[in-house]
Amino acid sequence: MTAMWPPADSAQQGELPMTKRSRDGQSPVPGDAASPSPFDDLAIAVSRSEPLAPHTWLGIGGAAGWFCEPVDVAALAEILRRCHDRGIPLRVIGGGSNVLVPAGGFSGMVVRLSAPAFCDIAVERPLVRAGAGAKLVHVVSAAVQAGLAGLEMLVDVPGTVGGAIVGNAGGHGGDIGQRIRDVTVMLADGSVEVRDRGRLAFESRWSNLDDCVVIGCQLELDEEDSAPLTKRMQKQWIVGRGSQPSGTRHVGLMFKDPLGMTAESLIEQAGGRELRKGEASVYPPHANYVVAGRGCTSDDVRGLVELVRERVRQRLGVELTPLIRVW
Repeated sequence: MTAMWPPADSAQQGELPMTKRSRDGQSPVPGDAASPSPFDDLAIAVSRSEPLAPHTWLGIGGAAGWFCEPVDVAALAEILRRCHDRGIPLRVIGGGSNVLVPAGGFSGMVVRLSAPAFCDIAVERPLVRAGAGAKLVHVVSAAVQAGLAGLEMLVDVPGTVGGAIVGNAGGHGGDIGQRIRDVTVMLADGSVEVRDRGRLAFESRWSNLDDCVVIGCQLELDEEDSAPLTKRMQKQWIVGRGSQPSGTRHVGLMFKDPLGMTAESLIEQAGGRELRKGEASVYPPHANYVVAGRGCTSDDVRGLVELVRERVRQRLGVELTPLIRVW
């Protein structure tokens, strides 16, 4: 899952730097390697033309114009301020489970909050504090081991805490938004603020946190004996993993579940289990997953998602909402 700034449907972006094409004609290269970069004077490690495919579950797509893994909050603030001042679009990538990067890549800045400063997990009963870069499964495990309930239904959800909050990740029994006490965010000017529950809104796979970068949160949980809680978590892990494709690495969940139904059942009813577009195909045993085969392109995946959506719309009259975010 990912956080985005500015959001895809926000006001117009600033003018981007001129870009060149890489040798394969797909990945954007922001000028020559020897030419000045907008970030050279920040004393922060910033790479150019970073391949994004390895950072996503689908394993396809082009490169980022610039890529940075800031070491702390101060470094992140510098990057955000510089992007804001220069009109450079910025995205934050977490686990990459719902990201589709175009073949031409993303010509702005991509930030990954992988440094220890963003991955801390601390239990302060009944609260759990977690950095945005922490893996969600690690936070769930820490809570369960401490005898704190309320997150165990998310144990099979991939990605990081930041992405889970922005996309309000959910499972059978609830979503993460129900447990949020407050969220610490960074704004485009590099300032940090804490948004309490009264300023937050969560709906199915949605939050009102797409105008900022999430850097941490506090989760308010319930006291419970760890033994039955552990069994419940383990059961959810088994059930969740059983509903996901096995034996293939490059997969993605295509659609949100409509109220009272599952996207998987609708795709099956519409006869969509055998659909494919190029090297992207529906995974027949669990029809809400797309599998990116060898040689698959971003256009293949986009085409398949639209093909499945149209099939369900025409045959069942239901409009499916994609979970995959196209950059």
